[in-house]
Amino acid sequence: MKILFYPLALVLFSTHVLAAQVTVSGLSSGGYFANQFHVAYSSKVSGAGVLAGGPYYCARGSIMDALNRCMDTTSGAPTVKDSMREATRLEREGSIDNLNNLKTSKVYLLSGTADRTVLPIMMQRLRDLYQAWGLQDANMTVVDRLPVGHAFPTEDFGNVCENPSESPYISNCGRDVAGEILAALVGRLKAKEKATEDRIFKFNQAFGVNPAGISLARTGFAYVPKECEQALQKCHLHVAFHGCRQTTEDVGMDYVLHTGYNAWAESNKIIILYPQAVRNFLLNNPRGCWDWWGYTGPNYHNKKGPQMHMIAKVVEQWSEGKLKMKKWDGRP
Repeated sequence: MKILFYPLALVLFSTHVLAAQVTVSGLSSGGYFANQFHVAYSSKVSGAGVLAGGPYYCARGSIMDALNRCMDTTSGAPTVKDSMREATRLEREGSIDNLNNLKTSKVYLLSGTADRTVLPIMMQRLRDLYQAWGLQDANMTVVDRLPVGHAFPTEDFGNVCENPSESPYISNCGRDVAGEILAALVGRLKAKEKATEDRIFKFNQAFGVNPAGISLARTGFAYVPKECEQALQKCHLHVAFHGCRQTTEDVGMDYVLHTGYNAWAESNKIIILYPQAVRNFLLNNPRGCWDWWGYTGPNYHNKKGPQMHMIAKVVEQWSEGKLKMKKWDGRP
């Protein structure tokens, strides 16, 4: 991989993205988190792509449920009823946005037939849940016959597609799933163009707290097409959450550079944010997962959750033109 280095003295620039132009996606823990974020902030997030995740509040604040109810079914499969009951409670108290917003959302849902880590029934339950919230079939893209393991499928990068689970959890399936996600959530896309590493930027994702204390890195990454610097208000913002063991400490910049989003971003005025979680053994998060079971506290799945609030703050900073960024220096 070619690494480009830049001098430290770089001009910072601010960005602005309309709140209504925000979508999210994620794999595994990032998939669960993307759904959480979509549900909690549905007035601002218009769609979600979930790969190898599952239904909202599946883990019910329990690591045992996360392992034995939301990955396999040792303790029984999750139910739509549980998710709806909790979401209704949180909506009533104002901890998530109005659930009616989800009726007009767009979602992309993918479960691999070779995935032995998060069983396909989890994504079936998530599909059922979105339908129960009134999402129409026309706004839902479901991929459930792709023979991919527990990984992000790409057109030409990564492990053998059927590989059940192996770092960097990106698999060469001859299929451009990043493009499919963006097309499903954003709309018809122009042909992709070559992405260049000089469009990778770093941004601060810590606001007033020690990010390591909530298992977040201080710095996230972004792909910013050159055209967006001149017309930022017309650019769509997509937030892509990595999975467990896909932190930069684990896989370097593979998720940022090789999942396939950047080439589509380049030609379609889409800015891709890649927030970064980190390992935290004290929080019982040794694999750098996003919090979808409650290791940061009981509000992990709503607006009061530390990670949820922090990512919402990043998006808010973008929408207000206050988030400062600088060119990537070639280091994870």
